[in-house]
Amino acid sequence: MLAAGVAGSPVTTASARPTAGVSLYTAMHPTPATGPRLVRGAVADALVQVQGGTVCSGTPITGTRYVVTAAHCVLDRQGNAAARTVVRHGVTYTAEAVLVDDRYVEEPTAQLDAALLVMDQIVPGGSATIGAAIPTTGSVTIAGFQALDSDGTLLRGRGPHDRLVPKGATGSVIEIESAPAGCTAPSVSLSVIGGRVDIRCGLIPGASGGGLFTEVNGTLVLVGIVSTVTFDLSVNGVVPLESLHELLRHQDEYWHEVNAQRRTGDVARAVLS
Repeated sequence: MLAAGVAGSPVTTASARPTAGVSLYTAMHPTPATGPRLVRGAVADALVQVQGGTVCSGTPITGTRYVVTAAHCVLDRQGNAAARTVVRHGVTYTAEAVLVDDRYVEEPTAQLDAALLVMDQIVPGGSATIGAAIPTTGSVTIAGFQALDSDGTLLRGRGPHDRLVPKGATGSVIEIESAPAGCTAPSVSLSVIGGRVDIRCGLIPGASGGGLFTEVNGTLVLVGIVSTVTFDLSVNGVVPLESLHELLRHQDEYWHEVNAQRRTGDVARAVLS
């Protein structure tokens, strides 16, 4: 799993391999007081929930049937791409195929933690284009779905594995609402070392597969995928764009059928960011 510590910070190795979406390392600094907040606008409108075994986030790509998410959101422990559905505004959409590098199961790094769901139709509503590179100027917003407490605030524990229970909830079955949340930061504050991209925010499981976004001439651009969080909930690791571009360049190599026959004509073009 991605080592999502801040560059230059001392880290300690975890004693056991964590579940998908959680860093192998703990950054030795406190959770930032700013932390993730509920987001609205184009970023919130672009996000969808990815369901099936786990609950993750995703981003539909403008003009295509693709929905970008994380590899650990679509692969089982044997490396098989499983069927997933996308939910937006209470409507469920079905994926026909998955573009993913199944080597992620044996080599769980950010460089392989990218996936594209090929839906049976274009998911209506907000979307983003795919960027060509991480921007070096301006700002970026990292966002994904997060659990809500009974008062509408974000529901968070002290660590990524904590069981979340809304205030006043009772019974054996507890329904938890969720909403898009994230952080906005200057592009220059990103840590990009050796193909690893880190951003201080602290989105917890549920946001995996969400996006790192920027805006170019009024267009929302996806420039990364939410991959991991440090154990102290302070830093998120982001899948670099090269991983996503690799899937798009070599679709025949990474194509996994899950529901139906392949159709041609889907093209996602990167835009300069």
